[in-house]
Amino acid sequence: MDTQRMSNADMIQYCNEALAWDDFGPIDTLFFETVKRILLGEISPIEEEQDPDDIFDEEGFFNETDSVGDYYNPDTEGGSITF
Repeated sequence: MDTQRMSNADMIQYCNEALAWDDFGPIDTLFFETVKRILLGEISPIEEEQDPDDIFDEEGFFNETDSVGDYYNPDTEGGSITF
C-alpha cells in the first residue's frame, strides 16, 4: 500500500466527490463535510477543552444551569426528559 500523503487540494476534491455519492447516510455526509471544513480552515480540528472550574459554582458545587436541556430517556412515554 502506498503511504504518500494527500495534499489538502486532493483531500478537498476527494470530499467533494464523496459528498456527491447518493448512497451515503447522514453520518457519512457529516464526516466528509467536517473534514472539508477543517481543510478549508473554517473550524479547528482540535476541540477546545472546557475549563473544569466552569462546571462548578463559587462554593465548589456542580452548576446545574449547564445541564439544562432535553435528554433521551427510554423510560418515559415521549422518550425525552427536560431538566
